Parts: sequence; C-alpha cells; structure tokens
Amino acid sequence: MSLYSIEDVRRLVEAAQQPETPFLILDGAAVRENARRFKAAFPDGQVFFAVKANNDPTVLQIFNEEGLHFDVASWGEIRQLAGYGVSASRMVFSAPTKLPRDIARAYEYGLRRFSFDTRIELEKLARLAPGAQVIGRVAVDNNGSHWPLERKFGIEPGQEVEHMLYARELGLEPYGLTFHVGSQNKDPQAWVRALERLSPIWNELEDRGIQLQVIDAGGGYPTHFHEAVPGVEEIAAAIRSAFERLYGNKAKLWVEPGRGLVGNAGIMAATVINRATRGEREWLYLDVGAFQGLIEGLDFYGFQYPVISERNSEPLAPFVLSGPTCDSADVIHHQAMLPAGITLGDRVYVLTAGAYSNSMERYNGIEFPETVVVGLN
Repeated sequence: MSLYSIEDVRRLVEAAQQPETPFLILDGAAVRENARRFKAAFPDGQVFFAVKANNDPTVLQIFNEEGLHFDVASWGEIRQLAGYGVSASRMVFSAPTKLPRDIARAYEYGLRRFSFDTRIELEKLARLAPGAQVIGRVAVDNNGSHWPLERKFGIEPGQEVEHMLYARELGLEPYGLTFHVGSQNKDPQAWVRALERLSPIWNELEDRGIQLQVIDAGGGYPTHFHEAVPGVEEIAAAIRSAFERLYGNKAKLWVEPGRGLVGNAGIMAATVINRATRGEREWLYLDVGAFQGLIEGLDFYGFQYPVISERNSEPLAPFVLSGPTCDSADVIHHQAMLPAGITLGDRVYVLTAGAYSNSMERYNGIEFPETVVVGLN
C-alpha cells in the first residue's frame, strides 16, 4: 500500500469528525486489507498479531473477525483480548521475560504456550505454568533492520539444545523455536538466514529425542515510511521456500507481524502551535509529539515519519518538528519538507503512525506505575 495522498487524508479526516487536534486516525479498511494480505501470503501458516504494536479495540476486533491469532506480552493484553472473546488457544505469550504474576494469571486463563530465552525463565514457567509448551527464542543476525533487537533477546548461542533439554527435565514441553530479525527489516533474506540458523538446532534436538512442532518466524515486517519496502508477499515467498527446504512437513510455521499489519493505516492529525528560527533551522511546534504517540520519531529510534500539509500547493522547505512538551528531546523529525509559509494554526498530518502510537500509553499492556507521595508528616 502506498502512502496516503492529501485527498485520502481529507476523506478520512472528514469521516473522523473530530473538530480539534491532535487525534489519531486508523483506517479500518487498510487494517482489514493488511490482515487478508498476510493470511493469503502465509496460506499454510498461522498469523499472530503482535498486540504491543496497536491495542485499539476496533483494530483487535477486526483481526479477531479475520481469524488472526495474537502474540501477547502481558496479562493486560490477555485480559483485553479475553474481553473480546478471544480464547487462550489463539494466543502465544511471546515476551521472553515475563512478570511472574502474569505467567500465573495467563496459565489460569488457559494459556499454555510461552516463549523463553533463559534458564531462570524456564524455572519460573515450571513453577507457575507446569507442563506448559515452551518456545525457545534464538538469537539471529538483524542485518537489514532499522531497529536491531539481538542485544536484549535470545538464548546464548550454543546453549539452545541445553536449554530445551533443561525444559524437558523441568516437566515442560519443548514445543518450538522462534526468532526476530529486527524491526522494519527490508531484507527478505534476513528471515532465510534465521531459518538456516535454527535448522541444526532443530535437527540436534530431534536426534536427542525432542520433536519440536513449531517454527515461529517472528516479526520485523516493514511498512512504508519514506521509501518503498518489500511487500509481505515477497518476504513470505522467501520464508516459505526456505521453510519447505529446511523443515518440510515436520513443523508448523507461525509469524508475528506488528508494524506490518498496522503501521501504514495510521494518520496523526496535528496543528502548528508555534514557529521559530533557531540558527539556520526553522522549527515548527505541534500540539502532539514523541510522548503522545510519536515516540519512534525520537533520535533514539530514528524512524522518519512522512508528514504532509493542507497547504500542499506551496514551495517546500525543511523544518524541525517538535512536540508541545518542555523536554528538549521531544523532536519527531529533523528534515520534514513542508510549505515554506506554514504557521500557527495550520494542520499537518503525520503518516505511517499506526504502530507503537496509541499502544505506548500502556505498552505491552503494562500500566504506568502509580504515583505515591510520601513524607508529608
């Protein structure tokens, strides 16, 4: 799907019927189309939506209607899905490190499939989710991704078989292997390399009497920001070819898209609340910023949201875009090309804002800590 034109945006804004900004538009038709494209691209696989990417009730209900399963990361996400009638059998608890109380609640609800990447996590699962089916998170290279994830997650290379044997010793059921090629990965061969990395582990476990059932090819599926990216059909073709070559009919294939299912469907509507010249740069201040849903624009992440304006017939000039907070880090773009005359009260639209926007208020379904004031006496 290509980026929205200003005419597309106007149509969606009119349908939203919101008089004041900021507000986030989610294009339900695009969300549904994305779900169907992923299911068609993986006809013999199972698509799990990574709820952390967007927990809007309508989005989740669309995916539920389309028959998708769900990758959850906390009891908060499980509880939300349960409220829509999603059974535990359609969920996988993919967070490699989980809150102990969340494991217990998930198990009580009926969830039986959990990811892990450490011995301690296995011990927690054995105690709180006895007999659970466990999926080992394997570290793979994240070349081709915009945001690598391999530093934080993954069983230490060379210890994968040992961990699965330990899981069996603890009374858990070794169920599968999973990986993540990094967020916004534009190289279809990244998934191929990862599948090849898992193959000898799978084979050695088979030799040791452990027959796994699932290969979970994780997330990382890209969406359109400023440049074209391979579609799910191209990535899926590479995955399915490698999967057939390496595993044949010995395993079930799972995928866990997040951004790829919702990123292109979101538009953040904003209004200019100030403009300033600072040195040689022109700054625009918006009524929404990094801490109100556009966190991936921070330098730390470096995602460059496409931004368009109602005044699209004027010559363009580069602007730094900042949010309304007093935090100097609250900058979402350093080179947004917008009409040179843009000023107070003008609207802008931040595209590709459907992922990691609304969900950041309770990311992974985990609420912000309560504020407690002490020492008043």
